[in-house]
Amino acid sequence: MVDTLNRLAATIAARKGADAGSSYTASLFANGLPKIAQKLGEEATETVIAAMQRDPKAVTGEAADLLFHLLVLLDASGVPLAEVLAELDRREGVSGLDEKASRTIAPEAEAAPKPLSAPAAPEPAPGIALGGPAPASRRRIRRG
Repeated sequence: MVDTLNRLAATIAARKGADAGSSYTASLFANGLPKIAQKLGEEATETVIAAMQRDPKAVTGEAADLLFHLLVLLDASGVPLAEVLAELDRREGVSGLDEKASRTIAPEAEAAPKPLSAPAAPEPAPGIALGGPAPASRRRIRRG
């Protein structure tokens, strides 16, 4: 299995710079990390749905899609597959509860993660309403 993943990671790296019009992999890279991350999330959701439907064949296909998109995300993030495999090796034989407890977060690091999407729209200028009733000072008065 590791050989298969290594070959796939090498193929992904080779196609990264290809023409986005002729390579799905290249098109993912061309759209950037936010789109790659979104696609990975979609594939994870599809894998969960297949599992909940108790459909082994669908789980197999969706898991393959998930692994592919994870490898694309790793490459786009500059994380070699070998580092992930080394981390798995490091964790082998360690209780999952003990390993999780070892990953304590410093209080200042507990802030919510920054979104991967574009920055939020700027706040409207004072006096500009974005919906709802107009302020009383701008309402028209209808006289009878």
